[in-house]
Amino acid sequence: MLRLPCNSCFRTRLVSYSRAAAVFRQYNTPAATDVGPEGSSTICTANTITENDPIHRVNLCVGQIVSVEQHPEANHLFIEQVNVNEEEPRTIVSGLAPYMAKESLLNKRVVVVSNMKPSRFRGVLSSGMLLAASNKDSKAVELLEPSATSQIGERVQVESQHPTGEPDPVLKPKQKIFESVAQSLATDAHKVATYKGYRLVTTNDGGQPIQCKSIAHGQIS
Repeated sequence: MLRLPCNSCFRTRLVSYSRAAAVFRQYNTPAATDVGPEGSSTICTANTITENDPIHRVNLCVGQIVSVEQHPEANHLFIEQVNVNEEEPRTIVSGLAPYMAKESLLNKRVVVVSNMKPSRFRGVLSSGMLLAASNKDSKAVELLEPSATSQIGERVQVESQHPTGEPDPVLKPKQKIFESVAQSLATDAHKVATYKGYRLVTTNDGGQPIQCKSIAHGQIS
């Protein structure tokens, strides 16, 4: 699930992945890419990532779901325990229940926005968000998946870009940092997650891409 501002007082509302994708798609203009040898992408330089780009402030990391429960008060919500290489797994509430069986999530590697401000959903404190791709035409939603050789807890990188400094300890909702980043998150023709046309990768396994199973040209949120 994603929190979106609903008025000028910065109150927020919980919306589905598919609804969030529809909102962000209005403003997202992905970089043009050309398909190179063996399906590789040549990035258009129109979307250069500067040292002040908000992506550097967002902590995207590899997690692994170790347990999943149905939220006792909401049929559309799951409560996941996610290992991000901390002392204890994180509790994350997601709106994935309408799109996939909870058994399919167990032990899955995922991409976690780990510096979101914790927020309660129907009484359960959620300390992060799972990133998923969605397609408004098919209404499909799929989690982004790091490679099986990625390291739990490692930071997801933008290919060919070096992070500038450390991410914010906690993203402040009023600054809408993640919302500005999400406008430029999308899957490409090869179902690989990108930011401004650049692939998202893990580096401890030689730069393997983050991807989803079947959604090409989908919005990520």
